[in-house]
Amino acid sequence: MDILHKLRILFWGLVIGLWGLFMYQYVSDDMSLLKRFKIVRSPFAAKTYTPPAERHVTPPAFPPANPQPPDVITQLPPGQNGLNLVKTGDMKDVAATGMMPEHTVADKTAAAPAGEEGVYPQAPDGFAMKVTQHFVLYEEGPEVSDEFSETLESLHGNIMLDLVAFSPWTREKKVFIYYANTAETYRKLTGRPSWSGGAASLSERKIYVYKSDEAFGILAHELTHIYFDSFFPAANPSPLWLSEGLATYIQSERGNSTPVWLAQNLKLLEGGSGFKLADLVRIQDLQGADEDNVRLWYAQSYSVVRFLMKMKAGDAFYVFCKNLSAGKPPAQSLYQAYGMPYNKMSSLEYAWRYDLKTGKISGVNR
Repeated sequence: MDILHKLRILFWGLVIGLWGLFMYQYVSDDMSLLKRFKIVRSPFAAKTYTPPAERHVTPPAFPPANPQPPDVITQLPPGQNGLNLVKTGDMKDVAATGMMPEHTVADKTAAAPAGEEGVYPQAPDGFAMKVTQHFVLYEEGPEVSDEFSETLESLHGNIMLDLVAFSPWTREKKVFIYYANTAETYRKLTGRPSWSGGAASLSERKIYVYKSDEAFGILAHELTHIYFDSFFPAANPSPLWLSEGLATYIQSERGNSTPVWLAQNLKLLEGGSGFKLADLVRIQDLQGADEDNVRLWYAQSYSVVRFLMKMKAGDAFYVFCKNLSAGKPPAQSLYQAYGMPYNKMSSLEYAWRYDLKTGKISGVNR
């Protein structure tokens, strides 16, 4: 009896050992890849950036009187230096200050279009081209560096930790990234205005940036738009607050490239500033709003999205977005995804405000 007992222990020990060896071999490649997802700083930064001193403001009513946006510089003549690739109006600019523009409904509903894969545009003059698993990369110089390609693939993996269910098309279709060494080359390449720090076209799945402190954040932010906004049909495009809030969340949480103005505006929200949630979710156009209000709106959208993503495990956030994409009202979408007490937007606002100060619901402030 004693020998049989020892034999049983030996047998099950061998079974468990073989199972463990199999699992180790099965997941080792994935685990080694995940290690590279932990990006602690922007590899594209040209220099160390020191944020400006904190400035607290009490935002006025939204939106205020209409300040005019900067004049757009017209496109350079076709063929100059062989770099003009886009038409004026195709792209959305990102200001050099790091502010992200909202994308139009047409931009968002045309994201990730069908098209022939494997036939890619040639590299512009002075650029090298490289095709990776998820991107077609164009980098100024003799070749596309390993650092650039590996960083972009790692960023993609980081983003997919949150968005894999929203963009299954990324297994087959690629995103085009154009990376210039200088602002001058970037402007010749795109014909964008002098204040532009980057540009993106969701419909063409293209992002243009140049080497700067904002480049990595722009890539994370705009990739999120390309991946997430394509989930929504033309009949029900992604709500502006959800789209921009999620893009800012991914930029900060997965890209480790938090905008310098975000912390200040989160403090304003903690102090009671901001917009009523029922008003915030109805805003679909930021034109005419001053910079303070736009940043506060972005911060609040980011904070609410972060709360929705953190407060409940499982697929609640996906179900919420799926309901919205089906045309259901926000309150109904919220309740079906998160249950009680989230049966109306005011309940969500109360819980979010409470969590801002305590972190007791989502744990994000702990």
